[in-house]
Amino acid sequence: MFTKSLKSASKLDKAIALSVAAMLGMNLFVLAQQMQADPALQLAQQTTAVRQA
Repeated sequence: MFTKSLKSASKLDKAIALSVAAMLGMNLFVLAQQMQADPALQLAQQTTAVRQA
């Protein structure tokens, strides 16, 4: 599959490659969203830390 160029690949090969690329892109998008802390969650964690101190 990787030895063929994309021009000579069949429609099924192109669809599979596009599907895999879309899946990877979506995974990266979700991971980036999870890396950003939710402000409400961050505030709740801070108030818990203040109560324990």
